[in-house]
Amino acid sequence: MRTVSRAFATALLSALLAACGGGGSAQPDVPTDTVRLNCDVADAATGAAVADATVNYQAGGTEYNTQTTADGRCALDLPATEVAGVDFPAASVIKDGYEPQTILCPKLQGGDSCTQDVVLTPLAANVSIPVGGDIVMHLGDDRFEGAANSQFQKRTDGAELSFVIADWAAKVQAGYTKATVYLDAKGWQSSQCLNTIALAGDAGDVTLPGGNSPADGYWGGGKQVPFEFAVAQVGSQRAELRITSGSCNGTTDLDDFEVNRIRVYFN
Repeated sequence: MRTVSRAFATALLSALLAACGGGGSAQPDVPTDTVRLNCDVADAATGAAVADATVNYQAGGTEYNTQTTADGRCALDLPATEVAGVDFPAASVIKDGYEPQTILCPKLQGGDSCTQDVVLTPLAANVSIPVGGDIVMHLGDDRFEGAANSQFQKRTDGAELSFVIADWAAKVQAGYTKATVYLDAKGWQSSQCLNTIALAGDAGDVTLPGGNSPADGYWGGGKQVPFEFAVAQVGSQRAELRITSGSCNGTTDLDDFEVNRIRVYFN
């Protein structure tokens, strides 16, 4: 992983703790065997509360969900054992017609709660969400250790994952010529491992090297790390995003990393 400056890491941690009500201090109404994720979800364009958004947390082999209420609020209770030892566990907030967003907490333990305001951006005409790309997915072989290599919140989903871009043909017909993929990642070490990210379509496959997320288990990427593809090289009828975990440092060990909030911007 690339190195993050101490100042940046401190600033990020401070921001996370502030967003999560002081870093998950014990709340009297949260049982000691439980962790609670609270949120207040609003529309970025209007400021109005967003009801019936799905709040999804991937833990081990179990998926936990709840919906936001009419006033945009959520409370998702998780067994404390599901977040034990995980730095910056991430939940996804999903609603049709919006880009997915993330609830990101510091390390939690039983009796803690994390509260975060979430702003959902309405889905623009030039943006697509690949199918299944709006929740946390884990690539690799589940062989990892140490803080620098992150401690992940779920078991591996495999060494290669594919996410269909269902409206690819419609975007091509609209005249877009470039597709830029953005995603959030944790534990991604492509400077040491042969990870790839690709778009595969009816005209062929276009493959790029994977990315590098920050050290010490932070999530990174987003709009700061674009993966750009020429639409004509992929095809006009169909396409899917493929992310592959590769071997590291000449060994058979695969890179373990998690991705979330995958989006494709066309222009």
